[in-house]
Amino acid sequence: MMKYIGIQNEVVQRYAIDLCDGSKCRSDWHRTHAHLKLRRVCKWKQANSFASTFTLLHEVGHIVTNTQSMHRYEQEYYATQWAIDRCRDYGLAVPERTVEQYQRYIDLELERGIRRGLKRYRRLLLANTAAEL
Repeated sequence: MMKYIGIQNEVVQRYAIDLCDGSKCRSDWHRTHAHLKLRRVCKWKQANSFASTFTLLHEVGHIVTNTQSMHRYEQEYYATQWAIDRCRDYGLAVPERTVEQYQRYIDLELERGIRRGLKRYRRLLLANTAAEL
């Protein structure tokens, strides 16, 4: 199994991701985020840890799975599911608490969409296939 930093470096190279410390970013965001068209992940901190790896995979998931017709909760779901699937590819088990945390965020985004008038939707549930490794 590759070490976390090795996986991170491979993902950045494979998906042609531009990493930014925030200096190229006009956004006022304080957390890690992706700029889809630029294939850029901003304010991500590389560390030899699962958390750092999963955060990167999630943001890259936004870049590779997004379409303009998606609602915010769908964007979060597909980016997270992509990250879980890549963890499986690399032999990394995803802790249930991580899946639960991201599922809560997806559900909050769905609730926000409904409050703002979203009429047609379906609840999307994450499948943690990597947990069984």
